[in-house]
Amino acid sequence: MKGHTFKAINVIIIISLFLFVRSQNVAKSQKEGKRLLISDSDLLHSQMESLRREVQTLTSQLTNLQSSYQTKISTLENQMQRGQHGGTYIIWGRKTCPTMNGTTTIYTGIAGGRHYSHHGSGSNILCLPHNPDPTPSGYPQAFQTSDAFGTLYGSEYQFSYRNIAIDDDVPCASCLLTHASSVIMIPAKTTCPSGWTVQYNGVLTSGTNWDNHYGTEYLCVDGNPEYMTEGARMKNYDGNLFYPVRAVCGSLPCPPYTNHQLVSCVVCSI
Repeated sequence: MKGHTFKAINVIIIISLFLFVRSQNVAKSQKEGKRLLISDSDLLHSQMESLRREVQTLTSQLTNLQSSYQTKISTLENQMQRGQHGGTYIIWGRKTCPTMNGTTTIYTGIAGGRHYSHHGSGSNILCLPHNPDPTPSGYPQAFQTSDAFGTLYGSEYQFSYRNIAIDDDVPCASCLLTHASSVIMIPAKTTCPSGWTVQYNGVLTSGTNWDNHYGTEYLCVDGNPEYMTEGARMKNYDGNLFYPVRAVCGSLPCPPYTNHQLVSCVVCSI
């Protein structure tokens, strides 16, 4: 589209310059009292040749300008595109990121967090890469006989849905938004607000279901979940746990919510 626009502008400029030069020559001839006779073929030929050379020179200059401006435009477009990079999110329950809208996978990983029955360690869930680097020398040393350190466990589903079963291990992936810079997770929705793009939707989960379990953050597990293939399927090691979340009426108004109904979620970008 841009190439056609430049060509059209070039043609208009060349024609305009040709008419301008021609009008100047005619005005000059009239001022000096000269008359161009049709029979004076040598004079006409000389003037046409002069105009032709001028047009060729202008065309060459315009071509150079077009190339220069096209380079500048491409540079600005690349800068703008790079400036839009920066929106990231984690997709839970999948090994790779969705491919729509230019979203790419930074790395694929394993969902991990604290043990469901432990008070300590972090409350958030991490997406752990499959290829951890060795711990650098000089790090603090922890001992199995000491409680002065946190712990990190893999994660298991505590529900069956489509491709997964209870005790399957939970995968994850870190995603880069190529054409967007902001991302949000909206609970209890499967669609995004106007102007926002759906990255994925699914099931809202948390890390607890019983009074003796300790909570973690609410996460959105993809609606078409996968399981880790490194370990045995449905092997109950517990560790960090993913439970589906249901609504409880009271301070949460019903309607619009429904008591004990499982809650959906959606991840949106813009």
